[in-house]
Amino acid sequence: MFCDILVFIYVFIITSVSISKFVFNMRNEYDKTVESSCSPESGGTLSSEDTDNILPTNLHSEELQLALNQEATEHDLLEAINRCKELILENTECSAERKWIVRHLIELRFRLQEHKEAMEDPRHPRNKSSGASSRSIKGHHLKLQSLLKNAGHRYCDHCTGTIWSVVQAWYMCEDCAYACHYKCLSSIVRECAHVVACEKGQYEFKICPEVGLSAQKYLCAECRTPLVVHNVWPDAKRCDYTGLYYCSACHWESSAIIPARVIHNWDFEPRAVSQASLQILRVTADRPLINLEQLNPRLFHRIQELNLVKRLRQELQGIRKYLVVCRKAVDEHLIWKCDRAHLIENVNVYSLQDLVDTHSGDLPSKLHDLVDEYLRHIKTECEICQGRGHICEICRNEEVLFPFASNAYVCEVCTAVSHKVCIERKERCPRCVRAEKRLQHFRDLNTNTPEDQLNS
Repeated sequence: MFCDILVFIYVFIITSVSISKFVFNMRNEYDKTVESSCSPESGGTLSSEDTDNILPTNLHSEELQLALNQEATEHDLLEAINRCKELILENTECSAERKWIVRHLIELRFRLQEHKEAMEDPRHPRNKSSGASSRSIKGHHLKLQSLLKNAGHRYCDHCTGTIWSVVQAWYMCEDCAYACHYKCLSSIVRECAHVVACEKGQYEFKICPEVGLSAQKYLCAECRTPLVVHNVWPDAKRCDYTGLYYCSACHWESSAIIPARVIHNWDFEPRAVSQASLQILRVTADRPLINLEQLNPRLFHRIQELNLVKRLRQELQGIRKYLVVCRKAVDEHLIWKCDRAHLIENVNVYSLQDLVDTHSGDLPSKLHDLVDEYLRHIKTECEICQGRGHICEICRNEEVLFPFASNAYVCEVCTAVSHKVCIERKERCPRCVRAEKRLQHFRDLNTNTPEDQLNS
C-alpha cells in the first residue's frame, strides 16, 4: 500500500513537470510566432492581433451599435454587451465573426468596469473635473496616457496584467517609462529608475554580487513577497546585475548587457535582470558613468578597437579647442554634430552605449568621420583656424603644424609645437633654451655691481 502511494506521488510529480514544460514551450513558441509575424522580414503581412481588429464583413450592419465612442453611458455599454452575447450565439463556432465579437465583448466589459470605477472614485482620470492627468509617486512623474493610444504588447509593471489601452486608464513615467493601471497607482513600490540612478551616480561594478536568499530572509528584494524555493517550479529568480532574488512579478526574465562584465571581461552577452534593474540600465545607457582608466586600464592594451577610440578622442579634444574659439565654427554649430558631448570633452569616461558601439565597430567609424569633417574645416575651409597653426622651429618647414596632429610634439613648459622627429634629434625645446638664456642674462645683470656695469 505504501509503495503504491509513493508510485502515485512520483507519477503525479513527473506529470506536473511535463505539463509545466509543455505550457512553457508552447508560450515560447507563441511569443516567437507573434514576433515573427510583426517583424519587418514578414513581407508586410498582418499580425494575428491586426487581423482580430478588422471588422468582419458580415458585421458591418452591427458596427454602429457595437463600436461605441468614449462618451458612452453605462446604459449604452450594457446594451452593447447584451447584443454581443446574442451575436455570439447566432454565429458559428470558431468563425472569424465570433472571434471578433468575443474580443469586442471583453473590451466592452473592461470599459463598463472603468465606467463604474469612475462613478465611485472622484479622482478617476475618466472624470474631467478630477485634474488627475499627472501624478508623482515614488519619484515617478506619471502622465495619463490617451485611451485611444495603441500601447501594443504592454503590461503593467506592478500587477503584470495586460494594459488594454483602448478601454483602461493607465499612466506612464516620463523619466523611466514605468507603466501601470490607474487602479495600481496606490500600490506602487518601485522607486523611479531615474531617481535611483541620479542618487547613486554610478553602476554596480562587481560581477553579480550575490548575497543569498537567507540574507534576504527569503523575501523578494522589491515587493517583499515570500519566495518559494522548495517547489518543482521555484519562484526565486536572480538578477545578474544586483545579485538579488526577485519574484516572478518583479523579474520577467528580461535580458540586458551587464556593465561590470563589460568592464572586467569585455563580455557583452545579455543576462537575465529584474525589471527594476532593466529600467536603470535603460535610463543610464547613454550617461558617461564608466571611467575605464581607473577601473580597468589594461583593456586599452588588449582591445584594439578601444585603443583606437581613445586616440581618436584625444585628437578630438585637441580639435575642440580650435572650434570653440572659431566664430565660423560656432555659427555652423560644428561641435553639435557630435551627439555625445562627453566624447570630445573628456577622454577617460565612457557610457555603456559607447562600449557597445565600440565592440560592434560603429563608434570608431563614427569618430573617424567626425575627425575628417573637423580637420577639413580647420585645415582647408577656415582661414581663421589656419592662422592659429604653428611652424616647427627646428626644421623650419613651411607645413602648418597643429598640436592635435599625431606627428606633433607639444612642449609641456612653453607649449611650443614641433615635429616629434625633430625634437628627438634636438633633445631640447629651442624655445625653452632661449628662455633659459634670457633669464640667465637678466640674473647676471642684477648681480653685477654699479662699478662693473660702468666698466663694461
